[in-house]
Amino acid sequence: MRQDRRSSQQASGQRRVAWEEGERVPQAAQNLRGRVAAASPPQKLHAALWKNGGTVNTFRTVLLASLLLAPVVPAQTLEPKEERPAQTEPAVPDFPTTDATLSLLEPVGEQCEWVRLDPLSSKRRVLARLAAGCQGGSTALSRDGKKGVVRFWRGGVSMPIFGRPTFPEPFPSNQFRDRLFLVDLTTGGAEELPLPPGGEVIEYGFDPGGRLVGLSIESGPPTPERPRTTVQLDGTGRQSTVGGKRPSLMAHAFAFLGGVWIRMESKASSDGLGTAALDHRKELGERSIRALDPRFEGLAIEDDAVLDPLYELSPEQPEGEWLEFRSGAHRVAIWSTPFGRDVLATGLIRQLENGKINELPSYPFRPNDMVSLRTRGPYLLVSLADSGAHPRMYKGRKLVWSSETARGVTLWPK
Repeated sequence: MRQDRRSSQQASGQRRVAWEEGERVPQAAQNLRGRVAAASPPQKLHAALWKNGGTVNTFRTVLLASLLLAPVVPAQTLEPKEERPAQTEPAVPDFPTTDATLSLLEPVGEQCEWVRLDPLSSKRRVLARLAAGCQGGSTALSRDGKKGVVRFWRGGVSMPIFGRPTFPEPFPSNQFRDRLFLVDLTTGGAEELPLPPGGEVIEYGFDPGGRLVGLSIESGPPTPERPRTTVQLDGTGRQSTVGGKRPSLMAHAFAFLGGVWIRMESKASSDGLGTAALDHRKELGERSIRALDPRFEGLAIEDDAVLDPLYELSPEQPEGEWLEFRSGAHRVAIWSTPFGRDVLATGLIRQLENGKINELPSYPFRPNDMVSLRTRGPYLLVSLADSGAHPRMYKGRKLVWSSETARGVTLWPK
């Protein structure tokens, strides 16, 4: 029995996830983010297509489909009641960035604060207060740290791999508006911007020159995939048609210059490539949708003394295997589920230390959840993938910080 398990683990363990820039998309149609395609680095795995009682379809298609099929209501077609403009927060003294410093979105009434937080010292700076709810929120920073962008998008919600999520949240209603705010991180001033005019915005961020860039996917008329042919399935004359057409996709890159979006690049793409077809994607800087991607580089676990007790924890669903996540001094065993050539991190994890398997304290996630893991120095940050919600920060086996209200939680760049 152990040999069978071991052979299976080693065979699948050969699959290592290489996060190569420009190879996958994650958020396209929704979120893989182009949850589109899971082809490029981290765009999100939107979770909008469900099949067979709640199992996620190929995230590539999911991403794309979720973006293209979700009911999107253009901002100009809505007439919100009395919407207050984004508030300008007075600048407050900043504090040095440590290994534990975080970026997060925090709801305050019907508004959303973008906050820079040191959870160890409780030092907190409100970067901006925005006239929007925090659901679907994500952030991006310029390289000089002077500008930021916050986007609220229906694709920025966490969905389970199967079944009921550990932390259910309502899917954005038809009244939800995709919104984009440019923030001056020195003064706290915020300005709502129009969205790029072509297609569905999948990713955004700042290029090395400080320009705000938005990447979108636009669907076109169907194009032939292969000739449609009729084949006979059995001697009774039953027939089936195979082949057909698929939607054509175009990827666009826009730069916000002089108060308007200027198209900089357009290329033919696919649901498996998404915005990774664009050269401008490689130039984007720090952005939370990348940090919150559930894909990770998994290493095969070779030690039987570790594998045997882990197999006792293996769930029936989702299909997967135990792989090791290794970053600096951190070693974590993760029940991973395949996603094309990649693997996704589920919520079933165990800390590995000196050949022992440790359960993290106050850890809430389960195998049906998708999570994102990030490390810096002695700290491990775990949250729901895509939304960055319900974060837990650990130092060794000690829980040092958690939140049930923050979203889009990532490590502030040093």
